Amino acid sequence: MKYYFLLFLLSNGAIFAQNILLSEDFEDNSLPEGWAQQTAASDGGWNLGTAGSLESDYWSIAPHGNIIGTNDDDCDCDKSQDYLILPLLDLSSTSNAILEFEAYYDGGTFEGDTEVATIEYSLDAGNSWTVYETVEGSDDGAWNAHSVGLGGLVGNAEVLLAFRYNDNGGWVFGWALDDVMVYEPTGLDAAMSSLDLPFTVDVPAEITIAGTVSNLGAEMIESMDIAWSDGAENHVETFSGLSFMSGTTFPFSHQDVFTMNASGSVQLEVTVSNVNGMEDDLEFNNTLIHTVSALEYGTFQDGGINRDFIYYHPGNAPANCPLVFVAHGYTGSAQGIMDYSAFNALADEFGFAVCYPQGIDDSYGNAFWNVGYDFQNNETVDDVAFLVHLSEYLQANHSLDSEKVFCTGMSNGGDFCYLLACEASSHFRAVAPVAGMIMQDILDACNPMSSVSILEIHGTQDNVTYFNGDPNNSDGWGAYPSIPETMDFFVNLFGLQLEESFDFDNLTPGDGSTVEADLYGTAGSCAQVRLYTVDGGGHDWPGAYGNMDIDASREAWLFFQDICDGSTGLNPSLVAGDRELIDVLDLLGRKALPKAGEVRLHVFSDGSVEKRMGLER
Repeated sequence: MKYYFLLFLLSNGAIFAQNILLSEDFEDNSLPEGWAQQTAASDGGWNLGTAGSLESDYWSIAPHGNIIGTNDDDCDCDKSQDYLILPLLDLSSTSNAILEFEAYYDGGTFEGDTEVATIEYSLDAGNSWTVYETVEGSDDGAWNAHSVGLGGLVGNAEVLLAFRYNDNGGWVFGWALDDVMVYEPTGLDAAMSSLDLPFTVDVPAEITIAGTVSNLGAEMIESMDIAWSDGAENHVETFSGLSFMSGTTFPFSHQDVFTMNASGSVQLEVTVSNVNGMEDDLEFNNTLIHTVSALEYGTFQDGGINRDFIYYHPGNAPANCPLVFVAHGYTGSAQGIMDYSAFNALADEFGFAVCYPQGIDDSYGNAFWNVGYDFQNNETVDDVAFLVHLSEYLQANHSLDSEKVFCTGMSNGGDFCYLLACEASSHFRAVAPVAGMIMQDILDACNPMSSVSILEIHGTQDNVTYFNGDPNNSDGWGAYPSIPETMDFFVNLFGLQLEESFDFDNLTPGDGSTVEADLYGTAGSCAQVRLYTVDGGGHDWPGAYGNMDIDASREAWLFFQDICDGSTGLNPSLVAGDRELIDVLDLLGRKALPKAGEVRLHVFSDGSVEKRMGLER
């Protein structure tokens, strides 16, 4: 996986005095002066807006302020000729020029068609175009910055450059752009522009430190040192005898490999220095930092089937730590939800273990969790037993707390969470479905031995798992109640009542949605039910795509962490008389009333203290 260095401007608006020929950040709502486009698409081709306004159901865009983009997923039209054309450039008197831009682009394939993004040029006023460079996709859910040397075009007085998106006649995804700049470089400047390193490895692993250095200055680079460090050791290699011209890149592979023998995460810092025997003019672009996570890609036999999983146990996790399962959606994968949920980073931060189980394929060849969809009525795999047995296997082989096992999941994985709450309540303390629902027949038969706390995060505009339910099975998944009805069922089952309601801050107005929370509980019980309603939200994992006001992964863990250690039986009246609320304090220990957005400490007669936040709307 590659990621790219972004060229920053100094405070005076120049990069060590080079000549800026063009700079555009697309902050206005109309196509900038001098820019143009050609398209055969019915949606107008390239459009301006925010990530939230330009993305679609199957092509999400990470927020990046105002941007310009072309979306084939939303249009499903002819986007083979989507040209975004820069203003005319005069390169007749320049010695070299460099094009810099940020891009959100996967380079994805769907049903045999692969999207292509190219930089093209025309010397005849746009009558004909020639490919100058093909842009590499990076399916990592992030914006990446690119640098393209334009040395092959200098000396021409009328140069048109264009970003061309080509869907190759298929229905694929799209390309978004921001912060485009063309400049004439000066001085000596070597930049660590990309690292070609894995994000995850299966231990034990030997990792080759490789990447690309860009010559962003005007002078030839003849030698340089490249060093990498894991925080404990530093490894330096000198590259000499180079003829590394301005505007070009130099791919490198370091002679010293990095070895990982244990699970956990390590930050690798890679630096270019001693350029031509001296320090170059800009040092801030000399270093990139990359995090590698060591994982266990395991296989576990259950029910006569070899079941796959990915397990991550941070090196800094305490003994007897909690375990969180993260279940993918229908047609999804353990690797996929691990990548976009970013639970490994949370595990590092809070000190818990995380496991991503893999569903087996159904008769249609799609990975799934068996919750009894109508079109899967011939499936017999017992996924509840699989997760129970897998948790026991992991507890036997790692230092895990068997009383602190949790599960979250997306869509079908969220549906699976409800099944676990009903049928495996003795093994799971809490679940956090995201865009999930409970099948009506599962709800009708739900009779857990213990209460399993539930957090549901759901968009009101979810077009896959309807917020208002599908009681008549119009879509063929099977009948299921609305999300509010589902919450009411568990609230009544556990004997809870509404304790707090509040609105999360609208941190990202451009995502087109806001989040409100309803928290249910009762004195004397550890059981909790929470509903985070994403008003205007779709079938998304907030924080990864869709709504960006909350991080669904973090909210799930904070919810799990908040579940108390006491009894989780279904009869809270048995302990209610021994636990009464006696005080509400602020974080300085002063008596205080609840206040929106501020944490309060609820002190109970048994000595327990719970952190709560919010205010009724």
